[in-house]
Amino acid sequence: MHIFITILILILMLGILIGCHELGHLAVAKAYNVYCLEYSIGFGPKIFSHTRKGGETAFSLRALPLGGYVSMYTKDTELPLGKAIPQERCFEGISYPKRAAVMVAGIVVNLFLAFLFTMIYATCFPSYYTASYFDTGLTSEATFVSSQETNVETAAALSFWIGGRMGEKAIDSDHTRLYVPFVAKDSQGNEIGYVVDDGAFINGSPYCAVFQFTTIVGNNPLASQLTFYAPDYGTFANAYQQALGVDAFPDTEKPYTLQKGDVVELHLTLLPADGYGKEPSREQFQSSVGDSSLVRYTYSENDQGNLALISSDDISILTYTYWAPFGERLKQGCQYFTNFFVSIGMGLKSIFTFNFSNVGSVVAMGSVLATTSTEIGWGRTFFLYGGFISLNLAILNLFPFPGLDGWQLLVTLIEGAFHKKIKERTKNIVSNIGIVLLLVFGVFIIIKDIVGLIIR
Repeated sequence: MHIFITILILILMLGILIGCHELGHLAVAKAYNVYCLEYSIGFGPKIFSHTRKGGETAFSLRALPLGGYVSMYTKDTELPLGKAIPQERCFEGISYPKRAAVMVAGIVVNLFLAFLFTMIYATCFPSYYTASYFDTGLTSEATFVSSQETNVETAAALSFWIGGRMGEKAIDSDHTRLYVPFVAKDSQGNEIGYVVDDGAFINGSPYCAVFQFTTIVGNNPLASQLTFYAPDYGTFANAYQQALGVDAFPDTEKPYTLQKGDVVELHLTLLPADGYGKEPSREQFQSSVGDSSLVRYTYSENDQGNLALISSDDISILTYTYWAPFGERLKQGCQYFTNFFVSIGMGLKSIFTFNFSNVGSVVAMGSVLATTSTEIGWGRTFFLYGGFISLNLAILNLFPFPGLDGWQLLVTLIEGAFHKKIKERTKNIVSNIGIVLLLVFGVFIIIKDIVGLIIR
C-alpha cells in the first residue's frame, strides 16, 4: 500500500513541476501574443483534452506523464482545415529576445519552485534534535569549538537526550543526557554509529557497544539499536581521547552476533543538564565523566516471542521537535538549497565521467521517497524532494542538448546572432535524435536502479 501511495505522490509531484514548467512557457508566449495550439502534460496518446469556449489553446493530459510541451504556432505548422491564424501571431513573428524569454521561462519557473519548496520545508515544519555538542574544557588537537567563557579553543563532546527508566526510577529526560565519547567508523572511514560504551561486556568478555539511529523523528529504544564489536587495542587514543577515558575502539571487521542467553553489561555515563535544550556545562561533564551506571540485558525471548535484549531498564534515545527562530530557519533553507546544487553537480560529474553511481531515475527517487516519508512524513518529503526535483529540471533544461529547452534557446541565440533561420527540417531531425538518446539513457538508468534494488 505504501509503495502504491509513493507512486501516486511521485506522479503528482512530477505532474505539478512539469505542468508549472510548461505554464511558464505558455504564459510568456501568450504575453507576447503567440498563438498556442496545445498545452500538454505528458506524451503519447491523449487521455483528456479540453478547450474552453472561445479559447484557442487545448489543455491535454497524455498517457506518459514524464514530460510535457506547449505547441506554438510557427510558419511551418499545418493547421486544421478551415482554421486561419494571422502570421503576426506565429512564434517567428516576435523578436529574438522575446523568443529567448519564452524558452527560458520554464527554467525560471522551476528555479523559483525549487527555492519556494525548499523554504517551505525549512520554515513550515519543525526541526528534530537528538543530540547536543558541549564544551568539555579539555585542550586537544581534535575538532575545536570556541569557549564563550574564556575564548580559548577547547574540545567538543557529544551527548543524547534520553528517557525511560532505570530499574524502578524514571529518568528525568529534561535534565539527563547520555554521554557518547566518539563516533565509530569502518575501515573506509564511513560513520556506522555512536560508541555508547567502549568497555561493555558480553558473558564477561569485553566488547564495544555501538548505537545507530533508525529514525530521526521518533524515539529509538537503546537496546534494539545496539551492535557489538570486538575491541581493537591496536588503535591508540590521542591525548584528548585518553582524557575522556577512551580505552578501546570497535573493530568493525569483527561484529558479534548475539546468542540466546547472552548477558550484556553496559556502562553508561549520564550527564546532568540544566534543562531541555541546555547543554551540559564543563563542570557538570567533568564531575560526571568516569561515574557510570551499570545496565544489564539478557538476550532472550520478549512478549512477542522474538529474541531481544531484555532488562528491567527501559532506556530510549529521545527526539525533540524544536521551532528554531525564523531567521535561522531561513538560513537552513538556503543551506539546503546550496546542498542541492552540490548533489546535482556530483550527478552531472558522474554522467560526464561515465560513472553513473550518483545518477538516479524515477525508480531510485521512488525508493528514496518511500524511505524518507516513513521517517519525516509525506508533507516534509513532498516539499524537500519537490524542491530537489524542480532544481534538477531547471539545471537539466539549461543544457544545450537536442530535445531540451537549452537546445531551443541555443538555436534562438544563433539565429538571432546571424540573422539567418536554420531549416526547420534540420532542427526537427536533430531534436528527434536528442529525444531518442535521452529516452535510451533514461531507460538505461531505470534498469540500473531496478537491478540495484533487486541485488542490494
